[in-house]
Amino acid sequence: MHIKELPFSSFRDSELWEAFITEKLTPFEKNLPDYLKYWYVESQENSSAYPSQGLLKTPFDFLDYKQRGMVPIKEMIRILRVRQYFLEVFNHPERIAALKKVQRKKFVAPGKVASAVMEQTIADDLALSISDLGIRVVGSQRERVSRKFRFNHGPFVKLGKYARSILVGSAMPDAWGSVYAISTMAQCLSLVGVPRNGPFNEIARQVALAEQVFTALEESEVLIGRSYYEKKFLLEHWKHNVMGVLDADPQKALVRGKALYKVGVRTFRVYSPEPGLSVVRTVRALRKAFGDEIEIFAGQVVDVTQAKQIEEAGADGLYIGIGGGGRCITGVRSGSVIDWPILLWELRGQVSIPIIVEGGASDHIATSLALGASGIGVSRAVAGGTVESPGGMLYYVDEDGEYFKPYGGEASARTKYLDNKMLPFQMPSFVEGGIKKAHMRHLPYGVPTIPFHVHNLTEDIILSLVFRSVEDVVQFQALDPSPIRRNTPQGTWQQNTH
Repeated sequence: MHIKELPFSSFRDSELWEAFITEKLTPFEKNLPDYLKYWYVESQENSSAYPSQGLLKTPFDFLDYKQRGMVPIKEMIRILRVRQYFLEVFNHPERIAALKKVQRKKFVAPGKVASAVMEQTIADDLALSISDLGIRVVGSQRERVSRKFRFNHGPFVKLGKYARSILVGSAMPDAWGSVYAISTMAQCLSLVGVPRNGPFNEIARQVALAEQVFTALEESEVLIGRSYYEKKFLLEHWKHNVMGVLDADPQKALVRGKALYKVGVRTFRVYSPEPGLSVVRTVRALRKAFGDEIEIFAGQVVDVTQAKQIEEAGADGLYIGIGGGGRCITGVRSGSVIDWPILLWELRGQVSIPIIVEGGASDHIATSLALGASGIGVSRAVAGGTVESPGGMLYYVDEDGEYFKPYGGEASARTKYLDNKMLPFQMPSFVEGGIKKAHMRHLPYGVPTIPFHVHNLTEDIILSLVFRSVEDVVQFQALDPSPIRRNTPQGTWQQNTH
């Protein structure tokens, strides 16, 4: 059924919502599992969704808001069944055994390989975006690689101290600013950020969000029927996937980091979109304060020298990619080319820790992996418009009858407003992100839940390997010469449906 045909009900007029508030439930509703009732708590506006961000609008969204709609109970059950199915699949014993096998290995950083395209581009000092590149089909003289076999074994990478999915949840509050968005992504065996922008600029709220995420993980239905040792491993692994995002300032980061550490956070991301020495200093301060008890991922790296300095300071992984995302306008306003593929290629053989790429990598997974990425940052492609993202089962409905949630970049006017970073006369300062809609379904056959979207992109990763006849990312990145090719506008047209 098309989304426009779904029998959405008005949130304020929802009799079922009123029944949950007053506990006047029918026998059928009383027998609903507890986890289903929790979604109603999540499906509220900002004022009552604490510590989650909740569904909310700001004076700077400039979107059409005709009404709000709550997902009907039958559709809700169907969506959550799909969610549960994929979570069970992701945490299947065979996949966990493969995860443990990767975890016992050392990380293998991509080394130098030949590529006429990349070498010539660097020699000519040209900017090259990810959309300019593509990957040849190779591997005719190797054994065919099974898609099912690859899924049963991940694909996983050693991303920091732990083996994880290649997909990494970003720090955008409109995508990840809720208990169930973060906890669900963590159960997908993926790193995910606990945002520090928007409402979570307040340390107490960010800490409360992380604490509630851990509670949600402990209550996960995936743990039902598992042995004591299985539960222990899964919980420990999931919790290490929850990554507290910190300021790129030693003093501020230590205050925020210590508060998050007290509630159990052991993985941190030092985040600064601007270049400078602050990231290196912050990583060094965190490592000195916490020792080897924590994992540190840091960026955004802008050159090889900075990457080496951050690694030497004690980071477990790097982030690169400024601008280039679906909502980021930093490149436009700062006059900066979005040429992180060049930097990613130059980092081959220069650093020995994994690199996570943001800013368009999720639309070009095969190319990003071939260039040398170990992690692919995701926001809208995985969490936008899902039932786990802020607002839960509650959506806005525009004048065309489309169901959506507002979605702005980390430095959008919307986030600045929520972050209280305003000039006099209620004017946002240094806006570097656009605001658009994250529709409930951005795939015609999709289900608006994070695990489905993770599975869909995981298929992209697997196909990247299958069409090169390689078994894992390490083999893919070791292909010499590299199968990377320049793409033309006509080639891009031919590559897509037409």
